[in-house]
Amino acid sequence: MSGLQGMWLVAGRELREAFRGKAFWIVAGIVLLGSTAGMVLPEVLGDDGPTTYDVGLVEPSPTLTGTLQDVAEVVDVEIDANELPDRAAAERAVEDDDIDAAALAGEPPVIIVRSGEHDRLVAILQQTLQAEALTARLGDAGLSPEQAADVLATPSPRVDEVDAGRDDRRGAAAITAIALYLLLFMLMIQVANGTAIEKSNRISEVLLAIVRPGALLFGKVLGVSIVGILTLAAAIVPVLVKLLSGGDLPDGLGGALAGGAAWFVLGLATYLVAAGALGALVERQEEAGSAVTPLSVLLIGAYLVGQSASDSPLGGVLAVLPFTSPLVMPSRIAIGAATPVEIAASLVLSVVAVVAVGRLGALVYRRAIVRTGGRLRLSAVLRRS
Repeated sequence: MSGLQGMWLVAGRELREAFRGKAFWIVAGIVLLGSTAGMVLPEVLGDDGPTTYDVGLVEPSPTLTGTLQDVAEVVDVEIDANELPDRAAAERAVEDDDIDAAALAGEPPVIIVRSGEHDRLVAILQQTLQAEALTARLGDAGLSPEQAADVLATPSPRVDEVDAGRDDRRGAAAITAIALYLLLFMLMIQVANGTAIEKSNRISEVLLAIVRPGALLFGKVLGVSIVGILTLAAAIVPVLVKLLSGGDLPDGLGGALAGGAAWFVLGLATYLVAAGALGALVERQEEAGSAVTPLSVLLIGAYLVGQSASDSPLGGVLAVLPFTSPLVMPSRIAIGAATPVEIAASLVLSVVAVVAVGRLGALVYRRAIVRTGGRLRLSAVLRRS
């Protein structure tokens, strides 16, 4: 049997075992439900429109209510204004939570509000009362109401937001990073545990009578990788459905998914081959977790950087290095921090790493999988002639 035929034989065995078990279907169902919720909930909850405040005005002037509404329109809120007879009534209404705040025009003007609440509304009322006081002083200075209104009719400053979608892109990067991290971590542990079980139960010795060691390792990695890709596909289905139905994705999510695909495949190959080789060093399944601890530490560190510091200089370095780029580079692509040179360098180094790890992993696996009697040291296996 050729190496390629043996690899596909082992991969098919892994797929059949995965599909027969409940774990794959449970994880895929959870991923599908989570992705569906992420696509549907923003549409269901949506935007409830501008905030509405209930405001009491004590003996307002004829222009106070209009000025208050003009100021509220500028900051995109709605004001429901009601006239109150005196300050005592205003204080009772605020204390009883019948209104959010009350305003008294006078010398000096007064705003009544519960402590620590409605800072935005307080700022609106302050601006309104200041405008009223200024109008009154302009009238005392001899200006007609029309002239005073002309003096105060200063256009509001235009607000130009720079990088308005940054928060959405950071959210997309966070979603992508945690999805890739969880899948890589679970599949890596699955390969290491499976290799350790086959070695301890002597199943690998039976399989080695049919296929070569390299085909056995790469077949297991291929089968588990296909399972991981199918699990990821369960998360992508609701995204595609939303796109095909004319919906909009959060800004940056499409780029994060497209950009993360290549690094996810390369990361799968790198981490899973390394996990399979390290899993062949142990004698019992219980030791598999500790054997892949260095890989787990790399994954966790890359995930933390990808979540919190992907646009930092450290993130730029880790986005190029092979074992950390699968989690950091998609985040940099999502937030727009990655340059074409970084992307190209990261891809080239990741491909080189896959080839190097594949050769070294196959060597370690071939030497360690048939050696029993205790846990092996990686250095001892590599020194063996």
